[in-house]
Amino acid sequence: MPADPSRVTRRRALLGLAALPFCAAAAPSVDQAGERRLKLYNPHTDERFDDVYAADGAYADDATKRLDWLLRDHHVDVATTMDPGVFDLLWLMSRRYQVATKRRVTINLHSGYRTPETNEKLRPEGAARNSLHLQGKAVDLSVQGYGMVFLANHARAVASGGLGLYWRSDFVHLDTGPKRLWYKRF
Repeated sequence: MPADPSRVTRRRALLGLAALPFCAAAAPSVDQAGERRLKLYNPHTDERFDDVYAADGAYADDATKRLDWLLRDHHVDVATTMDPGVFDLLWLMSRRYQVATKRRVTINLHSGYRTPETNEKLRPEGAARNSLHLQGKAVDLSVQGYGMVFLANHARAVASGGLGLYWRSDFVHLDTGPKRLWYKRF
């Protein structure tokens, strides 16, 4: 019986991603010239962001404050100042999708900042005790209409820190911490 094509694709993606921590390639660069625009949606709060957050190497204070709020711990409505590198990772993902699909896509935000209390409640579901979500240095995301293999390959290309793949939940984790890789099938 022939192998399931989606399984072969997933296996190949996992093999490619397994090499990530050992790659010597430099982290993708963020262009300092020009505008950096994000199109984001938070399904937990039904809020959207479609605006320029940085231009010519400078972050726009108003836009980053709105992004901090969009990425807040939606369980308790508490925000923090997010690491701007998280916004840049989202922008790099957005740009890769735009090149691949020839259109702007909306990135769905599943989790950004977490309070210690929320993180503790999520521990049974796999949240790390010292998660970078607690420091505003991580985001969990998906792109509606695109499968996990497509998402994982684009995330691998932009990941400069941690990359977590959550296959059954159809989202990836990106952070600005040390380079590492993990995946969960639940």
